[in-house]
Amino acid sequence: MFQERIREHYENLTPGFRKLADYVMNHTLDAAFMTATELSRRVDVDPATVVRFSQELGYSGYRELSREVKRYVRHQVTATYRQADEAEGTEALLQALIDNAAQNIQYFTSTDLPQVAQAVELLKNANVIWFTGEYTGYDIAQYMTKKFQSFGRSATAFHPSMGETASVLTKMQEGDVLLAFAGTEVSLDTGYTVRMAREKGLKTITVGASGVILPAREAEISIIVPSKSPTNVPSFGPLLQVMALLWEAVMQDTDDAQTHRQHQHENMEALLKLRAETPEYEVASPQNVWNQESAAG
Repeated sequence: MFQERIREHYENLTPGFRKLADYVMNHTLDAAFMTATELSRRVDVDPATVVRFSQELGYSGYRELSREVKRYVRHQVTATYRQADEAEGTEALLQALIDNAAQNIQYFTSTDLPQVAQAVELLKNANVIWFTGEYTGYDIAQYMTKKFQSFGRSATAFHPSMGETASVLTKMQEGDVLLAFAGTEVSLDTGYTVRMAREKGLKTITVGASGVILPAREAEISIIVPSKSPTNVPSFGPLLQVMALLWEAVMQDTDDAQTHRQHQHENMEALLKLRAETPEYEVASPQNVWNQESAAG
């Protein structure tokens, strides 16, 4: 295997070859999906160095090395599924699920991180962020809206039903961004909403588990989040991690967000002071009224 070959030759490798060896060993999943040119750019060496590195390890070229790395990655994924099938007890099953989640995130990092970076820039500069989605996607849309609103950003969640979408489209303006959540479901209404928002001049982003469903095909940026799981239900953990990633990157070190947060704390302190100064009879009066009405009824 390539790991053994790298360890065997490592002491005699040139500095450039060692950079490649370190990357392949430490970022195996990423390397499995890279061409020789992409790998050379990642470690800042000449593409020809990648080929010579592969030959130094005893391969005919990078293509042969890449095939072996891909086989190893596929074996690791299969091993995780087998680990779950053979798990004896809840703790062993949980460990298999944790390993699978880590693999999903690694795969996501190696394939879709550039799209996330583009989405972050769009969201940073958005006048208003519109969130939408069907099924549980709508729940995520509502949650993300509250997160952005809590730091002073203008954000709105809506369900992509015919009536609500028709109303919301009249309020959308150029400079706004639509972010839609779509799982593996058909999500036709979400897809139609993305299409019409894009035609209206909005920047559009879809985050979901498939790149072939309508919302993903209609969006300017489509972020595919792996949902494979060794259990008989899809995993939604990576999706939540990606949303947390977007949130943190967009809100990092923004002056408006910090100012809004400071005002929030000041308001909370004022409310706490009012509570402390409120007489006991004021606190108890609503309960007394309720008791009186109950007794009268």
